[in-house]
Amino acid sequence: MPKSSLKSEFDDFFIRINEYTDLLLKIFEAKEVIIPPEKKREILAEILLSEKKHIHEAFVLKIYVAWEVLVENLLVECLSRDPSKYAEHKTIKLPKRLTKDVCRGLISGLGYFDFKDTGDLKGKAKRVLVTKYDPFAKIPSDAAKKIDEFYVIRNYLAHYSASSKQSLIRMYKNKYNLPFHEPCDFFFESDKHNGQIRFANYTNAFIKATDEMAIFLGIS
Repeated sequence: MPKSSLKSEFDDFFIRINEYTDLLLKIFEAKEVIIPPEKKREILAEILLSEKKHIHEAFVLKIYVAWEVLVENLLVECLSRDPSKYAEHKTIKLPKRLTKDVCRGLISGLGYFDFKDTGDLKGKAKRVLVTKYDPFAKIPSDAAKKIDEFYVIRNYLAHYSASSKQSLIRMYKNKYNLPFHEPCDFFFESDKHNGQIRFANYTNAFIKATDEMAIFLGIS
């Protein structure tokens, strides 16, 4: 099957995620802050750490948007290659091949394609994609769990609503036995299993999930 357009979707995602993580790594490892001479020459370590935390927190939305773009584009690409499962699910007749524009319309309908977690994403994909072109089924469960946690954090940072805060409080309690604290502090705490900051666990989960999907689709 033609792989160039599929490959470009993975390439675009990896370009973005690598750009983000490289920048964040530089920020994390920064030891000095250059300030104008007229200002104080030294900055307190806790102020520098606070700035690092908030920059990482700001990238939550960018990283999740990159994931959402990849997911929707992959659905479009894979559906265009074989829409028979979609036709069966909707009990309609469709040509054997569809254009990407038509597929995007079928997926989005009159609104924005949305999914509440990876389980919901896998379920929706399974209903409309044939097994041969369903890469979402290959998202590993451990990566899916981290992506779902990241989604809870993303919702809180995007809305700061009472309901999104309650969801985050439940996640902290159920997954980490922790009281509520802001994501910027949570991200910079060390993971007890691998010693790296928690933020890295989340970016690694996105990369692992995407790698497995790319391998399944034969994208090197």
